[in-house]
Amino acid sequence: MRRTAGIFTVVAASAALSAPAASAGPRADYKQTFTTSTPGKSAGTDTQILYKNPSDPKAKPSPIRQEVFTFPAGTTYDETVVPDCKASDMEILLQGTSACPAASRLGGSIGDTGMTGFPGPDTAIDVDGWDQHGDLVLFGRDHQFGIGAVTHAVRKGQTVTVEVPRTPGGPPDGETALRKVHHLFPARSAGRRAYLRTPRTCPKSGHWTFRARFTFADGAVERDVYRMRCKRPATHRSSSRHPGDSED
Repeated sequence: MRRTAGIFTVVAASAALSAPAASAGPRADYKQTFTTSTPGKSAGTDTQILYKNPSDPKAKPSPIRQEVFTFPAGTTYDETVVPDCKASDMEILLQGTSACPAASRLGGSIGDTGMTGFPGPDTAIDVDGWDQHGDLVLFGRDHQFGIGAVTHAVRKGQTVTVEVPRTPGGPPDGETALRKVHHLFPARSAGRRAYLRTPRTCPKSGHWTFRARFTFADGAVERDVYRMRCKRPATHRSSSRHPGDSED
C-alpha cells in the first residue's frame, strides 16, 4: 500500500507519452485532451504526463505532491449520468475493484502508469476511477502484486485537484516518485445527457486550452498548458461562376 499511495492523477489513458506532442516543461511533459474535437458533444478525457528530473531525464524525478487540472471554459458536467460508488476507502482496499458497481467506473489505466524509487525497473501501476458524489475515487495498485491505495480527485467548477501523499521508497530521498501517467476515461452518456460535454463552441484560435499546475516535494511548482485543436464551423465562400463554367 505504501508503495502505491503516490501514483494518482485525475485524468485520466493506453500508450507511453510522446514528448514532442505534449507541452514540454522542465519537470513534466503534459498532454490532456477530450476524446472528441467536436463542440457540444459527450466526451471522455485522455491524460498523459511524463515527470522528469530537470538535471537528468533518466534520474528519479522529485515526488509529486499535488496535481491541479483546469478544463477549458464551457466544459459541462452531469454526474447523475453515472451511479455513485458508495464504498468507503477501506472497503475498496479490502475488496478491490469489486467494491464499486461496474457501472460507476469511469476509466483509468492498466499497466500504463508507472513509478520509480526502488532498485530495478520502474513499477507498473493499474488505476481504476469511479464516480463518487461528483468527485472521483481512485484505486491504484501494483500491476504485479495488486497492493494498492485509495485517494480522491475533487472537482470545483472546471478545476480538479489531487493531493498526493508522501510514500516511502529508495534513495536519494527515501520516497517513491510517479514517473509516467496515461489515463483514459471514455465518454459516458444516458440518452441526451452527458457525464462530460465539450464546450458549445470552438474559439477563433481553433484550440481548447487545458492547464495543469504541479507541485513537487522539493518545493518547485510548474505550470503547463496544452492546447487541443477543435472543430470550427465550415465557412463557405460565395462563387461568381455561372452555370456551364468549368472548374480548374
